[in-house]
Amino acid sequence: MRLDLRIIAGRFEQLLGKKISLAMAALGAHAVLSTYELLCVSGLMQAGLALPMAFYFHRATVMGIPANSLAVPLTGVLMPLAAMAVGLSYIWLPLAKIPAWGAAAALHGITGAVHGLGGFAIADHRVAMPEAHSVGIAVLGSVIAMLLVWKRRTAAIGGVVLLAATGLWLSAAVPRPHIRSGVLEIAALDVGQGDSLLVISPAGKTLLIDAGGPVGGLQSEFDFGENVVSPYLRQRRISRLDVVVITHGHSDHIGGMHAVLNNFRPRELWVGALPETNAMRTLLVYAESLGIRVVHHVENESFELGGMNVSVLSPPPNWQTSAQPRNNDSLVLRFQYGNSSALLEGDAEAVVERRMAASHNLRSGLLKVGHHGSATSSTEEFIEAVAPRWAVISVGRGNRFGHPRLATLLRLQEARTGNSISPQLACLR
Repeated sequence: MRLDLRIIAGRFEQLLGKKISLAMAALGAHAVLSTYELLCVSGLMQAGLALPMAFYFHRATVMGIPANSLAVPLTGVLMPLAAMAVGLSYIWLPLAKIPAWGAAAALHGITGAVHGLGGFAIADHRVAMPEAHSVGIAVLGSVIAMLLVWKRRTAAIGGVVLLAATGLWLSAAVPRPHIRSGVLEIAALDVGQGDSLLVISPAGKTLLIDAGGPVGGLQSEFDFGENVVSPYLRQRRISRLDVVVITHGHSDHIGGMHAVLNNFRPRELWVGALPETNAMRTLLVYAESLGIRVVHHVENESFELGGMNVSVLSPPPNWQTSAQPRNNDSLVLRFQYGNSSALLEGDAEAVVERRMAASHNLRSGLLKVGHHGSATSSTEEFIEAVAPRWAVISVGRGNRFGHPRLATLLRLQEARTGNSISPQLACLR
């Protein structure tokens, strides 16, 4: 290699001189080898970390190689300049500004490269929980690659190819969702003082109703959609939802919706009576930008979805919304499959409950109690009309509202089904 470099330098010797030609050849070779090393290390790290990234974080690192190719060289410039600036600041502060400017430029280059590459849609590639056989294949591939690296060059290259193949498999394979066919499943997610429920139809259609969020429109860095709802769905190996439902526009129901829409790209977004608030307009525009079909549902609609019947009990077609979201705007749905049924009433209160009890068959085995078990919902006539065997309340532990109210719990406890079985009450805290 040295002889080759000398031959290359010799061709430029007459123009640049011997010393400059040799220096250019040496620097060029060093740059090529450093780039090759950087790409190899980044590629191996990306392939080797594919399994833990998919298992623990449900992500695939797609932009790691280009990000490292830009950030690592700039880090090599940043560190010595920063150290030089600190040292010169003890001697003469104006002199320290020169390396400080260079360090700042390198830092802005690093952050700019990361943010720029992170802006691509492929950079945020999400994956579901890998299946057991995929985990086994990935572990076996890593072990084989580590054993082959000590063998001949061809064997080592084969091990690297195997490691890359297992990483690609984990990133691209779509595992089978962890669902049970032939049953109607309702799962209540623990989002604290909010609501989020997963409905899975007998034919495997997936519906997410609400996505939790901060109470009272408060701003919070904790994203319920990203940190609670999405991990649960990934754990169930659900990579895409069929339907997402917004019952009404309160923040404890829609606060996590942006992350859910982005992560699971549902085919449809069901809404009822929604006020023209900035939060709702932004959310609907975002859904349409993702190609999600927004469907408005009103009372008395009934249709089949995935082997189950869906009935819309509220709001009525002539329902008037106000400037702000209200509990009685709630989209109330009833799901029926054979002898199994569930009524999910969002935050509907007494006025809506009485109207539904007077005009609909509400009898259901499961009731998602309205408005977190507050005193404004769960009227006696409504509970009597539903006659639930199970009741689910979603509340935050030690919440300032005193939910669920004791009177609501007593009414539910006193309720009886046709078989005189007391309903089982589940409070998610």
